[in-house]
Amino acid sequence: MMIILLIITAVVIITMIAQFYWSKRHIYRAVANMEGPKGLPIIGNALEFFCATEDIHDRLKIIFANVRQNPMRIWLGTHLLIALKNPVHLEKIMSSQKFSYKHELYKFLESLSGDGLVAASGLNPKYRVHRRIIQPMIDIKFVKSVLHILNEQSQNCMTKMEKFIDGDNFDVVKVIGPCSVVIMCEILLGRKLDMESANHKHICHSIPRLLHIGITRMLKIWLHPDFIYNWHPLKKEQDKTLETLHKFINEAIIDSYNRRKMKETEKQFVPVIDSMTEFVDNYPDMLNAEDLRIQLLTLLSASEDTFSIITSFSIICFGMYPEYQTKAAEEIQKLIGEESRDITLEDIYGLVYLDMCVKDIMRLFPIAPVILRKNFEDYHLDKWIIPEGAAIAIPIYFLHRDPMYWANPEHFHPDHFLPEFVQKRHPYTYLPFSAGPRGCIAKTMANIQIKLFLVKFLQLYEVEANGKVPDLKLRTDISVRPKNGYNCKIKRRLWKSK
Repeated sequence: MMIILLIITAVVIITMIAQFYWSKRHIYRAVANMEGPKGLPIIGNALEFFCATEDIHDRLKIIFANVRQNPMRIWLGTHLLIALKNPVHLEKIMSSQKFSYKHELYKFLESLSGDGLVAASGLNPKYRVHRRIIQPMIDIKFVKSVLHILNEQSQNCMTKMEKFIDGDNFDVVKVIGPCSVVIMCEILLGRKLDMESANHKHICHSIPRLLHIGITRMLKIWLHPDFIYNWHPLKKEQDKTLETLHKFINEAIIDSYNRRKMKETEKQFVPVIDSMTEFVDNYPDMLNAEDLRIQLLTLLSASEDTFSIITSFSIICFGMYPEYQTKAAEEIQKLIGEESRDITLEDIYGLVYLDMCVKDIMRLFPIAPVILRKNFEDYHLDKWIIPEGAAIAIPIYFLHRDPMYWANPEHFHPDHFLPEFVQKRHPYTYLPFSAGPRGCIAKTMANIQIKLFLVKFLQLYEVEANGKVPDLKLRTDISVRPKNGYNCKIKRRLWKSK
């Protein structure tokens, strides 16, 4: 009897597997001639990510190192990913509204921050509406209105660094991160935080942990089913972290309504939250109270993380490549001067070499190392077919380090962005803020904020850091970070006579 039951069970399982593969026959036929790593039945290449979250970056390097000019297929469980690194292909995909849909794997980010502008699919009818509503609230006019805050808080951060002058190595993000939270909370949420407050410490800890949880669940397919994940320790941590962040956002929303009621908002500066709560009052059918909370959490986490990462990487790269630090500092000395003062937009636009430096940092360490789009109909891409339902994986980190497009791909090398080299490259070889309909709406604010901060830093300090970029051991969550911190030494800058 037992043998019969085992035979019946085996037949049922084999039948289910056969039905599954039969239902996917169109997809398998479409990708039969594509290159890609061999996978196992059902789970595909998912075992590649059976590792510590800290080591996911190294596994991604192994997989995406083989992506050349032709599409490459990867199976993450039953999800088909087609990786593209040819800029001609990328322009066709990323500039098209057909591919503005994020893949369902992003639902694991939605479960953290909701269907905000980062995680939401273009299929969500609210996505395009919310994008059109929010983008003007953080345009260049807004950036100009918050320059006094960026100057003040960046200067405060410089003061925090003074205790490390002529000392041992320290992790600079541990100074920049808390300052970044203060800046973003003030300009986005209208809340002035004390760095020593419990609120500030909770937010500093919560945002990076939330991003870590999201990528861990996304890449480990055994955590996809809710009935498994709900019993995992990460779920308990997720709930606790979200409780902290939601409470903080809700308090900020109440403050915004009170501030507007009492007409206490400055004429010079209106925090984003005040513009959004006013919009909710006037057009609740387009942006409701729940949408408001979700979008504010998205803006806070994305902008704080971007600023902290890029400025910290910039500082250690200047320390590892002192010749470029010297050139950037000399440009600042010539155009702005040696003495600290408020930096204007005109100052920022005049710093051509610093702009090249920041661009190369974002080349080396893009905020989103890999992004996914979903295809909802068969798409002919040259001689290949991207089948309906496939995820298009765009490995930005690896595109940015492809020796086919970059003379010194693994090193910090600002000359990559000299005009004569930029003109020779296809524009879709460089995608630090994505591109097309899903491009980052806050890239102008991020660029200006990062450069302003670096001006303040280079006016006051010289930095030293060991090794070169290839020596950094990196990890990946939603962004790329060093495993061992952004370690450097600083000393007071002693300007030489002009």
